[in-house]
Amino acid sequence: MIPFQPIYQDKITAYKRFYNDPGALGCEANIVNAFLWNEEYKLRVAEWDDTLLKAYFRDDTRVWGYCLPAGKNIRGALELIFADAAERGQAPHIAYMTAAERETLETLFPGKFTFRREEGNQDYIYDSRDLATLPGKKYHAKRNHISKFYRTYGDDARFSTLDASNLADAMRVMTDWCIENGYDPQHYGEVKVFQKACACFDALGMHGGVVCIGDKPVAMTMGCAVSPACFDVMFEKALRAYDGVYAVINNAFAKTLTRYPFINREEDMNMEGLRKAKLSYHPAIVYDRFSALPL
Repeated sequence: MIPFQPIYQDKITAYKRFYNDPGALGCEANIVNAFLWNEEYKLRVAEWDDTLLKAYFRDDTRVWGYCLPAGKNIRGALELIFADAAERGQAPHIAYMTAAERETLETLFPGKFTFRREEGNQDYIYDSRDLATLPGKKYHAKRNHISKFYRTYGDDARFSTLDASNLADAMRVMTDWCIENGYDPQHYGEVKVFQKACACFDALGMHGGVVCIGDKPVAMTMGCAVSPACFDVMFEKALRAYDGVYAVINNAFAKTLTRYPFINREEDMNMEGLRKAKLSYHPAIVYDRFSALPL
């Protein structure tokens, strides 16, 4: 079997060479994102012939999905995956593919797979200038929400970028959000992932922001660059008692990211409310994902 292992922090720089497209937009190219979530999703990796293989596990031996390999020898790595799946007594399910990766798989192994679009796993990608400036009639409601927020809270409301001095404020928002939504912060998986991101904030090149009203943090956001073309917003939480605060932190943080042409706000997890919220910001690209099963 392929010797898959967790993603360790000291390997991130080495793994980045497999995703060196300066125009990359999707989360599949963000190895920092993969590192942060690798324990929560049982994501494991292996290197072979200057190629990186990734797989999501159900337990120690059962794989629920392989990713399309990245690197020098994609065909050879796929053949290795096919053999690995056979050893595990499974079909080689290739998951979370972009449209370009789907085309690569079909070109390398024509007629060998059937494909389906993965509902809920699309990345929503926006023009950073649109999120920063909210231009035109289509963003009228967003501008109104922001104006009402600042009319309500006035000088007590402020946005600050994250650094070592206020990461605790961001963590407080995450904890309060969990309580507000009925989750136990001690056992909610995203809390552990966010704690990991805070602990490695500078080392991983993370950036973020927090909105406070007086001394109370009420919204936070955090992410890192996918490439020079795109920033990946990995975390965003706000307290619903403060009407308009999601629009405020989205807009305020986007104003700090205009050096990136695009902002990736990730998937909707097949949640209708989240899908509507993401579509309400008028994505420039809905970045589809596909699964493949052998015929």
